[in-house]
Amino acid sequence: MKKIIIAFIFLVAALYGDENESYRYKWVGVFAKGTQISDQNIHIALHWEDMSAMIKKRWSEGYGVQEIKYGSGRWVTLFAKGLPNSEQAYDMAERWADISYLIEKRWSEGYYVVAIEHGLSEWVAVYAKKNTFTNQAFERQKKLEDFQSKVLKRWKEGFDIVDMEYGEGQWLAILSKGLDYGEHSMSVRTDWPDFQGAVSRHWSEGYTLTEVAFGLGRWIGAFAKNTPYGDQRYETREDIMELAKVMGEYSKEGYALIDLAEGW
Repeated sequence: MKKIIIAFIFLVAALYGDENESYRYKWVGVFAKGTQISDQNIHIALHWEDMSAMIKKRWSEGYGVQEIKYGSGRWVTLFAKGLPNSEQAYDMAERWADISYLIEKRWSEGYYVVAIEHGLSEWVAVYAKKNTFTNQAFERQKKLEDFQSKVLKRWKEGFDIVDMEYGEGQWLAILSKGLDYGEHSMSVRTDWPDFQGAVSRHWSEGYTLTEVAFGLGRWIGAFAKNTPYGDQRYETREDIMELAKVMGEYSKEGYALIDLAEGW
């Protein structure tokens, strides 16, 4: 009887193993040609204090923060040179009410948000002064359909998505003027294979994938036309440092990592 059970387990694994890969926890990297970004590297840290020290060290070496994420119990920061975002700063707060106040204060000082993350019950916002942005806003909604409606309205006003995040039970979009993208689109899918299909379809229609986010079991992709990006690819890996190796290989072919996400 044991032999029959074991054989059945191996049969199921053989039949569905590849498919189940799509439903495992993963890091997603979106790559594109046509950027001025160079010398990208990823750093991980268990504690924010260690990440904060690394950020300051990288700043002193001429790098900028491109992305900050929290996943698998670790803080992850993507650094790069050649970013259109210099003179950076960051704020950290436990609640949205506090970080939103700090964001508006930074706006009054001439800073714009270039990345935002909610992890380990903390909000982290990264800003830059010298970039192409001319105005900025954020939209935050509990219901996904309300979030999409608000983003659509901002698109019509000439804003483009800079970053998306799910935190404290609400969807958040940071939007800016000055990127001057063309036609926009958004796709929401409850599983990764369906999301992959949505990405392929948008690519066939001339769109570029600009942002990916995950929350409440749903993948969200923001797409746009008339972006500065050329050919695109995406890759998934269960470990962020494996994705970092892919980033290094792709850089030899002229690709840069333009967005980083994680989810199931």
